[in-house]
This record gives sequence, structure tokens and C-alpha cells, in this order.
Amino acid sequence: MYFNKEQKKIINSKPNGHMLIKGEKGTGKTTTFINKIPSLLNHYCISKDDKILVATCDEEASTYVSFIYDNIETEKYHQSSFFDRDNSDKLEISTITSLIYYYFNQYKNNNKKNDTMIASSEECYNQLKEAIKTILTKYENKKTSILNLDFAQFIQEEIRWIKSCNYVNLDEYQAANRFSRTNDKLTISAPKVLRKNSKQRQAIFDILIEYNNNLEKINKIDFEDVAILALREASSKLTRKFTHIFIDDCQMLTKVEIEFLKALYNEKTYSSITFLFDNSASKNSQTWLTSGKSFASLGYDMKGKSITLKTKHSETLDEYRKDNEVNEKKVIECSITQNVNSIKDTLINQPLKLDTVRYIDLKRNVHHNFIKDSGTVNEIYVEHDGIEERVEDVIEIPVFSEIAAGNPILMNEYIEDNYYLPKDWVRSTKDVFMLKVKGDSMINKNIYDGDYVVISKQGMPSINDIVAVDIEGEATLKTYKKINRQIVLMPENEIYEPIFITDQQFSFLGVAIGLVKNS
Repeated sequence: MYFNKEQKKIINSKPNGHMLIKGEKGTGKTTTFINKIPSLLNHYCISKDDKILVATCDEEASTYVSFIYDNIETEKYHQSSFFDRDNSDKLEISTITSLIYYYFNQYKNNNKKNDTMIASSEECYNQLKEAIKTILTKYENKKTSILNLDFAQFIQEEIRWIKSCNYVNLDEYQAANRFSRTNDKLTISAPKVLRKNSKQRQAIFDILIEYNNNLEKINKIDFEDVAILALREASSKLTRKFTHIFIDDCQMLTKVEIEFLKALYNEKTYSSITFLFDNSASKNSQTWLTSGKSFASLGYDMKGKSITLKTKHSETLDEYRKDNEVNEKKVIECSITQNVNSIKDTLINQPLKLDTVRYIDLKRNVHHNFIKDSGTVNEIYVEHDGIEERVEDVIEIPVFSEIAAGNPILMNEYIEDNYYLPKDWVRSTKDVFMLKVKGDSMINKNIYDGDYVVISKQGMPSINDIVAVDIEGEATLKTYKKINRQIVLMPENEIYEPIFITDQQFSFLGVAIGLVKNS
């Protein structure tokens, strides 16, 4: 099976605590971590209690993981010896829901709560409406618009969110950031967001307490409370812990579910907990990591611990390679030969040309046009009085991976290329580098996808500077602002939302001082 550089880095790396693997659907995140399992089983499951858990969001995903693992030819990724043991019984592939039910049943057995049952959706909704009616009578002299049976679905979603975040008291809920639910299919007239420290939040929390009491009277609880009790049980017991945990599609999980899996983690010097995050997933108001929360809020600093996979793969390609290895080799060799010949023909028959490029000094707002020789990258020409003159004093600037003018993306630490500019155009030639722009969030500043920004490393930026910022190992390009003393990274495109720096681990990479346009 073929793996690219980033995948090999993941597979061959030693376990070192927490790690984040990001990428869009089809970039091979799941296949990559599954191919790491044989090495962990043979070299990093040392003690009798060492086990590996692959936690998935549904049965279909578990079946897919099992299918891939069963078809791995482990001898390709590790060498067996007389001292290797069969540790296959130390691998568990389970859905998060099944794990939650297991620990919930343990809770019932240990606390003599065997008669407690899980309420159906219909039972939950009926008890919620009764709770709304009860609280409505207590608030009859207060104007609280949210107390309306027409908003029952909205209130139910809010209560699920409160429980999924494990907010156990009113103060926590009143102070919590709650993102707008513009995509949820709720009553049109229902509010999209409830203000902090408001009477509406107070009323919602009162309904939650009454709703819980109603369920308790019929000896039942909802699934959100099942997960909370499972978390408590997992946190208090030392049995069934895992030295290595892979969490597939972590962006689909609530805070309680993630904390629950953390509680199963048996941390050692050689243990690991790996989060797989689908960048292409849509936002969900109930989940934790797609509603504006960071890994720092879960106790994980992902700076330097995150890898983004970008290359998309066909899921059927591996099976094709297995059955048609010889034929595929011939096809590839033929394809490579044809491509090489085509490139040779192109290079031989196409004359070298001079490319006109525009450079914008962002600090002085001065535009320069210059000519680059596509055959000699360090030769630059400028035009004076209609005559092209070669610039003798040029500066070599390292070019790193892409930076997002959109949602943050991982910035590679390796130099991908070098770019040359006239030295007197760049005011500070020390600690200067370039980044390729990806996305359209800065178009109102004339920064478009494919442009290159020149970044100068420096300390704290000034207000309205265009800055490159590293947020938990990912880089983004935004305008630096401060609102009520809080740092805000402001996009220059109305379709994007500002990034409020709260509990994220971040650092300034530098300030944009120049721009090379992708003409």
C-alpha cells in the first residue's frame, strides 16, 4: 500500500501522548491510523493491562475499521521475531455508544440502580412539555418569551446541549458561550441564541430541573444523563482502561463523550491518544469541537502535535492494487514514461519566457512591477525609462506551506521553495519568510487565493496589522483587532466570522509586510 510523507510520519512515529490528525473526507485518516496499530501491538503494549481502543461513532464505521485491519499485511510495517507475542486480543474496536452503555450498566450494578431505565424519545418529549407547563405557572407574572410550548423543540435541544457540556449548575450555564443555531431545523420564530446571564437561560435551567424530576418519577433518564453517569463511573474505576486510544470523527462528539473517552485513557510514558478530525464536516450546535471550542478547552495543547492530510485517495484503490499488482505496475510505468516524454517535449519545444509580477508593499502601500526569468529564478528585472535592468541586490526568502485566508489549516514547518525579491523593497531582511495564501477570507484587502504574503517575524502586532497566527498548530491570516481587550482575528470577507482568541493555544508568526500577486 502506498503512503505519502505525512502518512508515513504518522505510522512510523513513536507514541507520544496526544495527537491530532486532520483532513477532509477521503484523505486517508482512518486507513493511516489503522496501519499504525500493528506497531503499537507489538512494541508498545508491554504490560498485561496494555490495550488499544478504536472508538467510532457508529457500527458502520466499526465494521469498516475491522475490515481494513483484517486485510493489513502486518509484516510490511514491522519485523516479527521469536520474542513477539500475539497481542491481537488487546485490540478493541467499539462504538462510543456501546462503551457508554457498558459503563452505565456498571454504574447501575455498583449503585443498586438496576431498575433505572432509559426513556424513549416520546417519553422524553412528553415529560419536557409537562415541565414547561409547570414552570410556565411559576413565571406567569414574569415576561419570559421562551416559556412557550411552541418552542418545546428548541428547549429540548438547549437542554441536551447543557447536559452534553456537563454544565451541572445554573452559573456555569449562564456564563457559557453558546453559538447561534442558524442551521438547526427548529421553530422559525424561536430565538437562535440566548443571551448570557438572562432570565431566559434561568427559565431553561428551571425547566431542565423539572424535566429531570419528571423522568425520575417514572424511574427513567435520558441518553444525555446516561453518558454523564458513564463518565462518572469510568472516572472512578480502574478497570478496562486503554493505553492507546484512537477517536474517529472526534468532531461529531459532545464534550461529555470526549471526556468519557479521556477517562478510559491509561496514561503511561509510551501511551497515546489520537484524535481524527474531519475538516469537511458541517458545524453542529450539539458537538463540542465544531462549535467554536478548542482542544485547549479539553486540556490538550495541540501546538506541534497536529498533522493535516491533504491528498485524497480512492477507497477502492487498495483492493485494486492487491488483485492487480502486476498489471498496475505496468500501467504506472507506462503512464510515467508517457508523462516524462510529454514533459520533455514541452520543455524542449517551449521557449523560456519572462514573467511580469506585481509586488505590493503593504506598509507603504506602494506597488512595484518586476520581471522574473522563469529559467533563472534568482534573476529579477525592473523597467526604467522603457529599459529593462537587472537587479543586482536581491534577497532570498524561504517559502513555507500554505496559510489559510479562510478556516485555519496546518502550516508545514519545512521550506518548500525560495523566492527572490529586490532587497530594497523589503525593509527588514532579517527573519522574513513567505507563505502561500489559501482561501478567500482576505479579499477585501486584495489578498486572494494563490497569492504569496511576505511575513516579518516580530513581537506583538499593532491594531489593524495583517497577521499570521498559529492557533494550536494551525496557521491563519487575518487582521489583528482588539474588542473589549480581547484579541480578535478579523476576516476581510463578510461571509466569514471573526476568530475570538479565548482559551486557544496561539502565537503570532509575524506581520504581513508585502504581497506577491498571483497574476
